[in-house]
Amino acid sequence: MKFKIKPYISKHSPTSEGLPTVYYVETVLACNLKCPECVIGVDAVTRTKKILKLEEFNIISNKIKPYAKLVLLHKWGEPLMNKNIFDMISTVSEYAHAHISTNGLLLNKRKCEELIKSGVGTLIISIDGMTQDVYEKYRIGGNVNIVLENLRYLKEFNSKFGNHTSILPQFIVFDHNYHEIDIFRKFCEELELRAIFKKPYIRFGNAKESFDKNFQREKFLDKESHYKAISTCPHLDSAMTITADGRLLVCAQDYNNDLYLGNILDEEATVKNLWMKEEYVNFRNLALKQKNPPEICVKRCMIYNPGY
Repeated sequence: MKFKIKPYISKHSPTSEGLPTVYYVETVLACNLKCPECVIGVDAVTRTKKILKLEEFNIISNKIKPYAKLVLLHKWGEPLMNKNIFDMISTVSEYAHAHISTNGLLLNKRKCEELIKSGVGTLIISIDGMTQDVYEKYRIGGNVNIVLENLRYLKEFNSKFGNHTSILPQFIVFDHNYHEIDIFRKFCEELELRAIFKKPYIRFGNAKESFDKNFQREKFLDKESHYKAISTCPHLDSAMTITADGRLLVCAQDYNNDLYLGNILDEEATVKNLWMKEEYVNFRNLALKQKNPPEICVKRCMIYNPGY
């Protein structure tokens, strides 16, 4: 079996027309876990829970296809809850790099093979602990042994079919799991996989950062440096975020869709006329050009944290 995976884009940049090349498509707004710092996990999302239908996805896919280089088929929720996710990945892989992030609990041996054969380019598997008591402190409702077994299957099938998928086991480092970092790293090395260690987003104070500053997110200590940092945000000028019901989000931080920017499922809607909508353009200009970002960027962003 041969695959032609489109290259992963590490640096986001718009098209020559100024249109986005990176698309987040929320295939599921729901989850099988209750992670305490996730807006889904603590039920902070007021939008109606939804699974994107295949026919809706096809409309979205056809509209973003001319511009997309990277499509992330997840945003808020567990993408494997969508029974059509493999078909969606396969469709996207024909014109862009297909990317998903999953907790890996809904896989089994058959589905691991199907996922690898779907043409997924990047596959993040979140495993934030190597023992059940540590793992379940954050991944509430999960079973670490299931995830580890599925990771082995994924590695097996990826090797069988040519290692076309970049499988990235991810460990979000908190205070409670810091002592298992080396165990996780060794486990990944034995599978010949690259371990990813991620700094946590602390939204609600239900989990604690590690004492190790290497795993703490930067906090900007004054308004000037904070606003300047926000003006470099790659998500604002080159990424479009589409919800499970077709609406646009400014970015992931606008998880309740407080700013309505239109719906790509509307018959007359196109990527261009939505992206160039006056309200959307003004929002981007405030943040990127005028360095006077809107409140959602200042107070809610987990990437550029205020520390003043």
